[in-house]
Amino acid sequence: MLRTRVISRGDRVRCGKYKLHSKFASAANFISGNTYVFVVIPEVGAGPLNIVVRVLELRWLRSLEVQPRQCILNGEMILSHASEPYNSNLHLSGYNEEIFRVNLKVLEHAIVQFSPQKSLAFLLDPDRTRKSTSLFECELISRFEIAMGTALSENYQNAIGMVKGLGFGLTPSGDDFISGFLVAMNVCQQVFKTDLSQPILSVWRAAQGRNDLVNAFLACAARGQVSEKFKNMIYSLFFSREEEVVRDTRRLLTVGATSGADQTVGFFTGMKRFSI
Repeated sequence: MLRTRVISRGDRVRCGKYKLHSKFASAANFISGNTYVFVVIPEVGAGPLNIVVRVLELRWLRSLEVQPRQCILNGEMILSHASEPYNSNLHLSGYNEEIFRVNLKVLEHAIVQFSPQKSLAFLLDPDRTRKSTSLFECELISRFEIAMGTALSENYQNAIGMVKGLGFGLTPSGDDFISGFLVAMNVCQQVFKTDLSQPILSVWRAAQGRNDLVNAFLACAARGQVSEKFKNMIYSLFFSREEEVVRDTRRLLTVGATSGADQTVGFFTGMKRFSI
């Protein structure tokens, strides 16, 4: 029996018995009904639904039971939880507007410079679209570009329907974009003291689909609950020096194949739309 301590447990992780949903090199995703828990390696980091463990490989994992003080993997691997869950909520107050304006431009440049080629960073860097050759890719690009313009207008809610479920992967690029957009709305609501509760609710409802995994991520984003990497980038955006913004943005951009980058593009779009 292999025992190790859990490094981090998300504050949205619920007790119960889970079965394996999907598995990757850095994450094993478990499901119970429509509730998800993600067992991840330290490089992925903390998140509202993450249990971070230090194990050699995740490919052996088949089942998970979460108890109040411990969890059981494969019916025998018992891991003690960290004493306090990871706090996924954002607490933002008192910022310097000049620092924020400068850092927002730094964030944009970092997204363009360091995002994976197949990510939505082309929405901020038109030169990237020239490298897309297939008709399908061109159509995909066109839809996202139209949605981007719509998201920055008064009709931003219409953009949700344009990109919902659009793209590849377990969490399609369009859904990652929406989750970042929702996080930005929560951030702007806190920082700029403007009531966006109804728009957030409307966007979240419109974004719901048949993919329960995506719905789980969107629910966290609608509540302003984010991963540790995302939180660090947001705090740097408002309170840190330019080099720290670049550092934390680069770390966020490494999440998944393009998920981190796509979510960051959605976040940046939301910040442009709702920041004062």
